[in-house]
Amino acid sequence: MHVGAVIAVTDLDRAREFYEGQLGLAGEPTPGGWLVRGDGGSVAYLLPGITDAGSASWPVASFRVDDIRATVRNLRARGVSFLGPDDLPFTLDSDGISADTSGLAVAWLRDPDGSVLDRKSVV
Repeated sequence: MHVGAVIAVTDLDRAREFYEGQLGLAGEPTPGGWLVRGDGGSVAYLLPGITDAGSASWPVASFRVDDIRATVRNLRARGVSFLGPDDLPFTLDSDGISADTSGLAVAWLRDPDGSVLDRKSVV
């Protein structure tokens, strides 16, 4: 069974710049939208033209990475902003990574529409 997140976006070009250009995912057209691919066969479908995109207050997609610190630093160098301690009910370390989620390290960010995404790794 194939499972992939569907992420509502208002502007597909702007979303593609973020997901492909800043996050480094590979993209391709798909019926009704755009598909972005990550490592290990993971995918997310960008569904354009949704006026209330970004209205969910919880993560709409989670990306597992091997090295959360290197990933956060790399993405910051590409201009990606991460949520800070005022935005989350978690204690964050100096890199903005959860310091109180046992066995899991997580960093949260928002896409251009405001949808919450997270990057996580098992520790």
